[in-house]
Amino acid sequence: MEGTFRYPGEFEPQTDVFVEWLPYGEPIKGYNALAPVTEVVRNLLDYGSVKVHINCCPLVDGLLDSCKTTLAEAGVDIDKIIFTQFDEDPNSFYFRDNGPNVMVDDKGNTLVVNPSWSFYGRYEKNEGLRNYSRQIGLQSAIALGCYNIISSDMVSEGGDREFNGNGILIAIEDTEVRKRNPDHTKEEVEAEYKRLWNVDKIIWLPQPLYDDDDFRMAPLDYLEDGTPIVGASFAAHSDEMCRFIGKNRILLAEVTEEEAASNRISAENKRRLDAAYDILKNETDLEGNPFDIIRIPASAHIQYVQKPGDDLYDYYHELVGDAFMDGTPWPKDADLHLFGATSYCNFLVCNGIVLGQRYWQEGMDKTIKEKDQQAEDVLKECFPDRKVVMIDSLALNMAGGGVHCWTKNVFVPEVNS
Repeated sequence: MEGTFRYPGEFEPQTDVFVEWLPYGEPIKGYNALAPVTEVVRNLLDYGSVKVHINCCPLVDGLLDSCKTTLAEAGVDIDKIIFTQFDEDPNSFYFRDNGPNVMVDDKGNTLVVNPSWSFYGRYEKNEGLRNYSRQIGLQSAIALGCYNIISSDMVSEGGDREFNGNGILIAIEDTEVRKRNPDHTKEEVEAEYKRLWNVDKIIWLPQPLYDDDDFRMAPLDYLEDGTPIVGASFAAHSDEMCRFIGKNRILLAEVTEEEAASNRISAENKRRLDAAYDILKNETDLEGNPFDIIRIPASAHIQYVQKPGDDLYDYYHELVGDAFMDGTPWPKDADLHLFGATSYCNFLVCNGIVLGQRYWQEGMDKTIKEKDQQAEDVLKECFPDRKVVMIDSLALNMAGGGVHCWTKNVFVPEVNS
């Protein structure tokens, strides 16, 4: 690659944050997903020291007006927000994954990386609406004055790329190779990623969290009567379990022995996280220094039920079909038991603020509240010079992702902008 472009770590200075306004208010009846996204916007404006860009899909009638009304009624100064209407795909609202990928060099120049897009492996890459989703990343970058572009035919999503800003990328091998680019070998994917992102080393973690894996493969577990428990995600991304919080520091989720003994899902998550830890503890940065690995609790499993005829029930049924990939029949005419895509690792770091996630609500088990506090304490320890705000993100997580998934932070040098 020409020059010395690099992808900054998210713990470095940022200039812009992009989001896509949700095309609905309640992914599940009674849970208002616009509340957490409004709080994200409010805190970014108040403490993030960034320009906030909100895209409103033009295909959803009145979405731009309702977005402005919702924010204004919540006391958010909408005059500080840059509103756009680029996207023609109402399903691409997790901007982390298809948003602008801006690299920089030491002279203030930028390079935009344009990978392929398959909506998390659900469709052929760039087929139909997937083309619009891919284009929005370029449109957003061009709006910032970034015109130098490098493209690739390989599929890659922002939520599965963790950079230390100094030549190292962390990604999930099972996601990037088997799920997203099955027509390529691991060696081919690695070579292309090194070319695109100008990194010297890729640390491959074997698998994502069990409950963040592709829910179409198989149920996560079963109730005593045999009713399947189904995951709510198909992302399979590193930002649900492992984050760079410094050039040489890594935050990794952790499941205790007691939690692993309590249920099958925690047990499998512990196995996967232990495998990731074994790899990371034996890796080094480019100077040969071992990484400082800090552990944060894995979030509690929060279950909710969808009945036949509910929006998410029909959506998941359409994606799975009559049977899961392992042959388990779809629970036809029965309640669907779902696990929310919750994680304390899915936080956003932006200049002076860290936006974490919390889940306890009145009536829930007190252990969830305790975990929320433990996670907040870890984030405060990791970011002592930044304001840590824990967002009540459950409604957003029920739609398949969280605060980090919904946002895309970018650094554009003044000379370029």
